[in-house]
Parts: sequence; C-alpha cells; structure tokens
Amino acid sequence: MRDILIFAELTFREARRSKILWTALGLGLAFIILYGVGFYFIYRDMVAYSHGRDITLDAGFNFMVMAGLYVISFLGVMLAVLTSVGTISGEITSHTIQALATKPVRRTAILLGKWLGLALMLTSYIVLLAGGIILATWAISGYLLPNALPGMLLIAFQALIMLSLSILGGTRLSTVANGVLAFMCYGLAFVGGWIEQVGAFTHNETAVDIGILSSLLVPSEAIWKMAANIMQPPAVNVLGVSPFSMAVAPSTAMLIYALVYMIALIALASYSFNHRDL
Repeated sequence: MRDILIFAELTFREARRSKILWTALGLGLAFIILYGVGFYFIYRDMVAYSHGRDITLDAGFNFMVMAGLYVISFLGVMLAVLTSVGTISGEITSHTIQALATKPVRRTAILLGKWLGLALMLTSYIVLLAGGIILATWAISGYLLPNALPGMLLIAFQALIMLSLSILGGTRLSTVANGVLAFMCYGLAFVGGWIEQVGAFTHNETAVDIGILSSLLVPSEAIWKMAANIMQPPAVNVLGVSPFSMAVAPSTAMLIYALVYMIALIALASYSFNHRDL
C-alpha cells in the first residue's frame, strides 16, 4: 500500500507539471467566465419577459447549467485520455519503466499508484470546474441545481472509466494507438447513448437495444445520463422539454455494472502489465 501511495503522489505531482493539465484548466476557467457572462444576459432577458419565478424559468436555468456541465464532462474525459494515454506505454517505449519495475516494487503497485494519482487529479479538476458553473448560476439567478454533489461525482466517475480504459490500453498498445482506441470507445458510447435516447422517445425498441449494447461495451455515457437525470427536476424529465431529459433513466444496476466494469479494467490492466515483457 505504501508503494501505491508513493507512486500516486509522484504521478499527481507529474500531472500538475503537465502542460496538458494547465491548458485544460485554463480553458475550463475561460469557459466558466464565458458561461457566467452569457448566462447573466440570458437571465436578465428571461426575467424581464417572465411573470415571476415559475417552473418554466427554473427549467430554463436548469438547461443552461446542464449544458455547461455537459461541456465539463467532455473536458474531463478528454483530460483523462490525454494525461493517461502514455503513462504506461510511453515509459515502456522510453525504457524508463525498467528502473521503476524492479524488485521489491511490484508492477501492480506502479500501475495502481499511477491510476490513483491521475484519478485524484481528474476528480479535483471536474469538481472545481463543475462547482464553478453551479456557483456562477446560483450567484446570478439564485437557482441551485438539485443533487449537485452526487451529480458532480458521477461526472468524475465517467472520466475515471475512460482513465481505466486508457490505462489498460497502455499496457499493450503504443501511445498513438491507445489514444485512438480510447477516443473511438468514447465516440461509440456517445453515439449509442443518443441513439438510445431518441429510440426511447420514439418507442423504437431496436434503437434502444443498440444504445443499451453500447452502454454495456463502454458505460461512460450511461453514467452521464444518470448524472443528468438526478440533477434535473422530475417535471423536466417527464415533459421532455430539455435535450438532457431522460425518457428512461439508467438504473442502479447500471451504476453497479459501471463500477464492476471499471474495477475489471484495472484488474486486467494489472494482469496485462505484469505479463508484459519489458
């Protein structure tokens, strides 16, 4: 356990010095400022043309927050892949891993430490930016997003799934091939999720089945749907007045499946790394 924590700390420090992280953080903060300015003017017009605070006004505020969080979830996934895509394969290619993977340090400790360090960095990044969007909305309009903390943690969980997938790929693939695989898997989940949502609203069972299959292959989009569902008022989901409305929300079983899926990816990555000829 001590070795895992040491490698986690080293990975976290290395990630903090990464240009990718600071670029993503800068873009994220710029997005929050842009969102806040845009939301202020939209809020001013919405209040001017409304007849007091009602469900329609709150639904509009909720849509704006969800749109902002959707961007944050995308940035989180991109950061997860870009910071981890070469964390194993890059060190294998440069032969620096040989200096680390020597007894008594186990390869599993190296891999778990790297995963933990990157996971802490990603979670901090997503909670910081998502919290900024939510607080900006509250400060301007007084609207507080329901279930904000569980929703932010689910968004972070989505990024951790992609992190685990990228770590697994890095034990066997080159950095470029691993990045292509990770982004293609995310694209598969993204498209499948929207196919399922459209199929649910149009009562097309084939489209729904395709979406469910894509969620089983890569459950990242299903976790975003679960986050979106709990952060929207029930009336918004029932009426379907938002692009983020859920005709059928993912169940708790899907959350459990995604957790088992992530653990399985980490276990497979450990097994693959232990049997990799360095």
